[in-house]
Amino acid sequence: GFRMSIPSTPSNITQEQALLRVKQLRDTRWIDRQTRAVFVDFTLYNPSDDTLAIVKLSAEFPTSGGVLTRAYLRQLRAQQLWLRAEGTAHVVLETFLLLFILGYAGSEVRLMYRMGLTAYFGRFWGVYDWINFLLFFVSYGFRYHALALAGGLPFPPTEGTFVNYEPPAFYVVQWKNLMAINAFVTWIKIFKYLESVPFLSHLLKVFYTALPDTVGFLAATIAIFVGFTLSHFLAYGDDIYAYRTLAASFVTLYRQLLGDFDVQSMEDSNRVLGPAFFVLWTLVSTILLLNIFIAIVIDSYEKVRQQVDRVTFAAFVRESALPPLQEVYKKIQKLTGDDDDEEEDEEE
Repeated sequence: GFRMSIPSTPSNITQEQALLRVKQLRDTRWIDRQTRAVFVDFTLYNPSDDTLAIVKLSAEFPTSGGVLTRAYLRQLRAQQLWLRAEGTAHVVLETFLLLFILGYAGSEVRLMYRMGLTAYFGRFWGVYDWINFLLFFVSYGFRYHALALAGGLPFPPTEGTFVNYEPPAFYVVQWKNLMAINAFVTWIKIFKYLESVPFLSHLLKVFYTALPDTVGFLAATIAIFVGFTLSHFLAYGDDIYAYRTLAASFVTLYRQLLGDFDVQSMEDSNRVLGPAFFVLWTLVSTILLLNIFIAIVIDSYEKVRQQVDRVTFAAFVRESALPPLQEVYKKIQKLTGDDDDEEEDEEE
């Protein structure tokens, strides 16, 4: 492709030069019938907030005519690419966290060696732990790769030159995305350690018992969802913005499950199918599917209740947590009593 750099120094002379170059591009028909896309890249920096905004504007010219415009924005802190005092401290702490994760992974490897691969990965938490580790390792691979790419780029750039910070910024954004997913994955692991608490293990057993039926239920739900998505897209896609694409139709139907629906626009678009589809979707999703899911949970709860006796929180405190505290109290009382006896002997 062809590339043109436009001066960006904040001065009146530079603005005149930039306008002159744009005028030259227009006069020489830089955009003609053979042009399929034009990209405008620029970077903004806010010194007070140490924030970079990497912007890409695109205009595509399809053969059918018209222009498809898009805007991409990646916003990040400059210290995430170039280490300074605070950024260096963050990297040091992140390195300590990574070393801790490596140690934890090593302990899981030893456990895997003792149990065997089949037994280890036959457990749910065995697979879950390694998914967690993999997300950590890949995300930090993105993190350090972004630092390596940014190390070869000048910041701030020299006057009158454009430096493309998009590659390192891309990996920083992917690092953040993976860490956001992994934060949820990591916190779910708290249930792994709550299994030893009796009154909570009962709830976890209900979840495990309901899981197979829930997977089948989700498969049937997705099939129904896709069917209604196609029907709504074909019925309203040309008239209602919320159903303009299959993805938008899917999201709109999901929002209807939460009570956010616009029946009037559906009726205005199609007086017959509008009310009919709305009533049918409401009956199937809210009345049928929701009640089936509730029935699955209740059935699993009854199965677990018949297998084990439920331990309440009060019983757990009374039988497990309270006795050790009572023992500690007796020892303290005994020590206090011995000290009092010694004081009485000294007085005599």
